[in-house]
Amino acid sequence: MAKERKVLVVHYTPGHPAESVDELTALLNDDWRLVSTSAMGGTGGATAPAQFAALVVVEREETKTVGGFSAG
Repeated sequence: MAKERKVLVVHYTPGHPAESVDELTALLNDDWRLVSTSAMGGTGGATAPAQFAALVVVEREETKTVGGFSAG
């Protein structure tokens, strides 16, 4: 069966909510699975909060619909 793939850049700053983290969580709760992750580095220091980013690839089995019903 065919697979769907998505690529996300996930940003994270400790103590601050991030939409990309929420999006990744929603995808994982919707039957997507991690294929790979790659750190993209971070920033921050004495004058700015730490921030991190990662490139994330997720995939799931492609779902086909026929007449409003799932097929496969």
